[in-house]
Amino acid sequence: MSNLLEIKNLRTHFVKNKRIIRAVDGIDFQIGKGETIALVGESGCGKSMTSLSIMGLVPSPGGKIVEGEIILDGVNLLDLTEKEMYGVRGKDIAMIFQEPMTSLNPVLTIGDQLTSVIIHHLKLSKKEANLRAIEMLELVGFSDPTKMMKNYPHRLSGGMRQRVMIAMAMSCNPKLLIADEPTTALDVTIQAQVLELMKELSKRFSTSILLITHDLGVVSELAERVVVMYAGQIVEIATIEDLFDDPLHPYTIGLINSVPSIEGEIKRLQSIEGNVPAPGSIIQGCKFAARCSHAFDRCWIEEPDLLLMDDSRAVRCFLYDDEEANV
Repeated sequence: MSNLLEIKNLRTHFVKNKRIIRAVDGIDFQIGKGETIALVGESGCGKSMTSLSIMGLVPSPGGKIVEGEIILDGVNLLDLTEKEMYGVRGKDIAMIFQEPMTSLNPVLTIGDQLTSVIIHHLKLSKKEANLRAIEMLELVGFSDPTKMMKNYPHRLSGGMRQRVMIAMAMSCNPKLLIADEPTTALDVTIQAQVLELMKELSKRFSTSILLITHDLGVVSELAERVVVMYAGQIVEIATIEDLFDDPLHPYTIGLINSVPSIEGEIKRLQSIEGNVPAPGSIIQGCKFAARCSHAFDRCWIEEPDLLLMDDSRAVRCFLYDDEEANV
């Protein structure tokens, strides 16, 4: 499988009260064409800032990509001007957010918002854009898409608004769809419908998906591979099967043990002791050492590198240091 997106040594920093906050601290991963990757971790680990870095939407002033490459289909997005990135967003890369009400314009109809995106990126006439918008609304499950075109966002439920956002995101056949916590604000039944819809559209349009979530249940439904982040760094990369059957990093093990299971006897859920390091804190050694039951002397002194275990597996932990060479 050839890569659509390659992230190389990406570092996104913020300056606050003269302190440097390393929101994204040197990450590397790839997404294949048509592949779905999940980026998981606790709040504040750098997941959303990774997605904003890819989109070229890092909050400024204060935030800045200070190093790295973001290569989409052979083009380094960090070399593009803001005008050129404006053409990439929505067309080559689309994004759906956790709360669609903040992304939809409350004073414009659904039809106006959909057609404006289509006209801008696909250069279609108003009539052609209307037909395309109706087609997309039908694809995401609206039984009367023509009527839906005339509605305003406030008249729709959360699940309906999220489906509109997916229709808008997919309307220009993007190469990459970034979904940032797309089901968090929805109830369980609607969550399942939205995930199934994303899966179907990904297959239909051969779109790659970067799914950003803290919910491992969502991950198991949609993703093929998983990238686990902690304190701005990647601590493990694995296929979905390997991650759940044999997690390697102590943090990943803690995340999986904190998920309730419907199989076997009911037992008390485990939690990960301690808290994520405060933004801007300077930590010597492994960033997870203070919360890790396996930490030993070296963990408090040296920072581990991301170790390649095999073609599809990597882990940042000294427990596996002697097994393979560094990435």
